[in-house]
Amino acid sequence: MLSDMLKKKGIKHQVLNAKKHLEEAMIVAQAGRLGAVTVATNMAGRGVDIVLGGAAEGRDKKEWQQEHDKVLVIGGIYILGTERHEARRIDNQLRGRAGRQGDPGFSRFYVSLEDNIVSRFGGDRIRGIMEWAGFDENTPIENKLINRSIESAQVRVEGYHFDIRKHLVEYDDVVNQQRELIYSERRKIISRTDLKSNILSMVDEEIKSIVAAHSGNGKYDEFDIDSILREAATIFSLSSELNTETLKSLKIEQVEKHLNDYAHTIYESREQKLGSEIIRSIERLVMLRTIDNLWREHLTNMEEKRLEAQWQTLRQVKSVDAYKGMGYEQFQSMLENFRTIVAHTIFRVNIVTKESQPRRPVTMIRTAAGTPPGNSNTLSTSVKQNQIPTGKKVGRNDPCPCGSGKKYKHCHGK
Repeated sequence: MLSDMLKKKGIKHQVLNAKKHLEEAMIVAQAGRLGAVTVATNMAGRGVDIVLGGAAEGRDKKEWQQEHDKVLVIGGIYILGTERHEARRIDNQLRGRAGRQGDPGFSRFYVSLEDNIVSRFGGDRIRGIMEWAGFDENTPIENKLINRSIESAQVRVEGYHFDIRKHLVEYDDVVNQQRELIYSERRKIISRTDLKSNILSMVDEEIKSIVAAHSGNGKYDEFDIDSILREAATIFSLSSELNTETLKSLKIEQVEKHLNDYAHTIYESREQKLGSEIIRSIERLVMLRTIDNLWREHLTNMEEKRLEAQWQTLRQVKSVDAYKGMGYEQFQSMLENFRTIVAHTIFRVNIVTKESQPRRPVTMIRTAAGTPPGNSNTLSTSVKQNQIPTGKKVGRNDPCPCGSGKKYKHCHGK
């Protein structure tokens, strides 16, 4: 907008807006020349030294010195700010482009009462003061009270952003603590050779929760054996000996112990059948896959909890404190889900070695010269799997001539 206004006035200028990457260095180098006008965004606020008279490289030294002296005489660089920014630091950095290294310079900022920084904090009050004092739109606002009001608004905005950053760190600390615990457990799973005791303890805990959920207050008449067996069957297959008749005469503790012993027995027999090495691999794979999946879901849930915690301020509760409480509950829920999934998976999962599909042998008919097929001189041979017929070029997406049924690019075309 400013560039268009300058064009209409016939004022030559350069625009520095981080879009002209190849020209930026040249624009900055020549921004200090006599009569040069540069329209710049905040990117020119720091890391930029503007030499009065322009860059001396590639120019006659005497000519450059004369132009440099002229710029010094008329006052150096003049910084015009078209607004006051939310952070005073940005304003000070823009001002700092003038008057560097002992050179003269000047800066002036223009402010509208409709600017965001002013309207958000005290814009109506400043407008009232100006109307009371009889200021018109063309009168510069140089009253100290007005300047202090604008700076006060900047301080409040800076405080607001500081609180946001502070809360962001506090929010991240909650997840970081959980992350350290999860990664620590994950490293243990990877490094341990035997996770059997962990697995069986999870199974025991799951059985305990099932029994407790269907045992009422521990009274015999409130015992729901059928429901206990039905849920236990989702963990491991029940034998004919485990039925309502055999368990109904037992106490709660005895039912739990009976199911635990049965689960351990099944696990031992399963280990003997598959072998210790395979069982250890199954344990590690099940725990790693489960913890990875749950952790990804947990991070998504924690992001939702962060948004939910913002509303707790309506109940006069700090959002960070609410987030910590929600995060703890969510984390405990994830750990419980981890135990449940592992317990319900470990007896059902197995390692299957995937064998390659058998390939149909291709029969090639090779005839001697001048002898028709079917003659006694005909030779019939079977082609090995690593051989394909020669001749016409096979396309990448065509069926492989070896007869495997796969595309050529996925078979012999690799």
